[in-house]
Amino acid sequence: MTSRPSFAKDFPRTPEVDTLVDDFARGDYARVRAQAPRLAQSADDPEVQRAARTLVQRTNPDPLALLLLGLAALLLVALAGFWIANGRPPPAETPATQTR
Repeated sequence: MTSRPSFAKDFPRTPEVDTLVDDFARGDYARVRAQAPRLAQSADDPEVQRAARTLVQRTNPDPLALLLLGLAALLLVALAGFWIANGRPPPAETPATQTR
């Protein structure tokens, strides 16, 4: 069993929540994203619903990372477009400049 993340210390101790927290701690975010919304909809306890929603929110990508990734992609496209529009082939070698 993996250690419980600090943000999950106050989560209710139910088998469903404990399983999701263990999956989160192991890094199985795909399973957390698949199971937690179902638990949030089907649970009667508001604390269990809150815990499930919190786990899903913790698996979402960081907005700053998405912004930086988008800016890097935009920069790559701009540089490639500039190179395609302004690039020239290397000058042809003349017989006087050829080396043996």
